[in-house]
Amino acid sequence: MGRPATGKTPVMGFRPPKALRDEFEQLAKAEGRSPSEALIEAMHDWVRKKQRRRKAAEDGTQTTA
Repeated sequence: MGRPATGKTPVMGFRPPKALRDEFEQLAKAEGRSPSEALIEAMHDWVRKKQRRRKAAEDGTQTTA
C-alpha cells in the first residue's frame, strides 16, 4: 500500500489556494530555491515566532513579533 519507504523524513501534504501556491512557487524560483526549502524555512520561522510569544506570555512580557 502506498509508496515504499525512502529512509528520509515523511512527506507532509496540503492544498494551498492556487493563487498563493503560484506566487509562492514564483518567489522560490526567483531565489533559486525549491518550494520544499522555502516551506521548511517558513515553518522554522513560524515555530520560532510562536515559541517567542509563548515565552513572553509565560514571562509576563509582550512581544509584537
